[in-house]
Amino acid sequence: MHSLSSVSVIVPVRNGEKTIETLIEALVVQDYPKDHTEIIIVDNGSRDRTIEIIKKYSVMLAEENSMHSSYAARNTGLSLARGEIIAFTDADCIPELNWISAGVRALNEENADLAGGRIHFIFSARESAAEYFDSIQFLDNEKYVKNKRGAATANLFVRANVFKQIGLFPNVQSGGDMLLTGKALENGFSLIYAPQAIVRHPTRNLTEILKKYWRITSISSHVEEDSVQNRPPSNKSGYGYFRKLFILMRLLIPIPSKRFFSLLIANLGNPKIKNRFFALWGIAYLCQLMQFMALVYYFFQKGKK
Repeated sequence: MHSLSSVSVIVPVRNGEKTIETLIEALVVQDYPKDHTEIIIVDNGSRDRTIEIIKKYSVMLAEENSMHSSYAARNTGLSLARGEIIAFTDADCIPELNWISAGVRALNEENADLAGGRIHFIFSARESAAEYFDSIQFLDNEKYVKNKRGAATANLFVRANVFKQIGLFPNVQSGGDMLLTGKALENGFSLIYAPQAIVRHPTRNLTEILKKYWRITSISSHVEEDSVQNRPPSNKSGYGYFRKLFILMRLLIPIPSKRFFSLLIANLGNPKIKNRFFALWGIAYLCQLMQFMALVYYFFQKGKK
């Protein structure tokens, strides 16, 4: 029998006046004991009414203004957290009433170190093809955990001792959750999927999706280049001009990645996705073109140095 764990909920926010109140309202009514819960909202340089709204509630308000990064903000929250378990979600999410208790229960019942919860998507009235693209491409913690890739901080529970042993989130603009949870797996910590711990997350529009692809590609380029620089000299030739040219030319071919094509086929049982098959294919190609432009920009900037 596990004793009741203390929980710190950490939420980064920047210019979130449209969603932060709904998020906090969902957190303060959680069915987990209030005397074992602390809610830490970390503002990351908001210029709207976000801070004013947060101050209306009995939650801890922290600020991270040195770097515009949700992961830097989460690290600021971790420096203040006192809980034995850290629960993460995003400022535009809406946790279910039993979100905390379900996440803690999953960790304890399976004696796990980390748990990625279920993420349900909230569609707009329009239900655009871009929204369905987002729903099948991103934030699938079940597949992330199953494939041992990690878990997304939109719905993540981590025992505090994990951070003490492997450190904090990397200060990046995107993908820090996968880097952190992947590092935890590499260091022998266990990660499970917690389907009963549910948050709802709004789908992105096409502009937001394309911006995300730019960020992801830019970050991946820097990470890959750093890893090549750290390899023995005999292996560096593998990342030569022919490889770069192959990657760039592949992105210009209007065929989605194997991963996305598999996801698309797997979801054809949903008539709303089936009816948008070619639109989704087109969006996938637009994302490839965004990756192409991000890589060209990266190589161009690198060549100027």
